[in-house]
Amino acid sequence: MPRTGSHFVTRSAITCVAALAVLALAACATQRYGRATPVSPGERAALTCEQIALEIEKAEFFLADIRRQRSQTSGAHVLGALGDFGIGNVMEGDAAEASGVSRLNELRALQTQKGCI
Repeated sequence: MPRTGSHFVTRSAITCVAALAVLALAACATQRYGRATPVSPGERAALTCEQIALEIEKAEFFLADIRRQRSQTSGAHVLGALGDFGIGNVMEGDAAEASGVSRLNELRALQTQKGCI
């Protein structure tokens, strides 16, 4: 009889450790996106119209890339969904996209301010 009890404890311990490992991996599996930085005062002063147009293209590419990545399912999405029902991935994607939209809007305003259009 004692052997069955210890076997049960060992099996329970292994199951518990495995479950914790899966949760730990899931918690670390949030999809990571970059961030677009705000337009700095130095950029505001130094960027030419041509450079602003190039920066706008970069910001648009950044946003398109984030939206593309968010629409694709990856292992990080699956593991993230296991850990927090995908909330972390949504929050990370929203923050990255918001940073790109903000930079794009700042660049367009700078383009208008400098009379580039």
